[in-house]
Amino acid sequence: MSSTTGEAGLPFAGYDRLDAAQVANGLSDHSQVELEAVEKYERSHKDRERVLDKLRYMRGREPLPGYDALAVEGIHAVLKQADMATVKKVRSYERKFANRPDVLDEVERVRHLLQASQPASTPPAYQPTSSRTG
Repeated sequence: MSSTTGEAGLPFAGYDRLDAAQVANGLSDHSQVELEAVEKYERSHKDRERVLDKLRYMRGREPLPGYDALAVEGIHAVLKQADMATVKKVRSYERKFANRPDVLDEVERVRHLLQASQPASTPPAYQPTSSRTG
């Protein structure tokens, strides 16, 4: 959806024709920038509890600046350079919002590569705390 505000400062075109359930159900189709516009409009105009509750769940930081504007190919390119913490953030964010199989498959591929490239940690050898003889 477009991030430009349309009719009379609405968060997006046609917003004023949607009831609370329609708005809440469609929020996952919007970027964090668009969700921010919806939240501002809701708080100052309609203040619908159902919409605001869903917004509280949906609003969050993008795992990378500009993430919502990236195409799948752009996300793949970013993941190739990412560290494990970033990969985990992308996985969590993607599962919560867009849930795109192509992105999640690439996240898992990169995560496994990163895990394989890190040295395995071995637990310390067993050492008894005391030697008792009877």
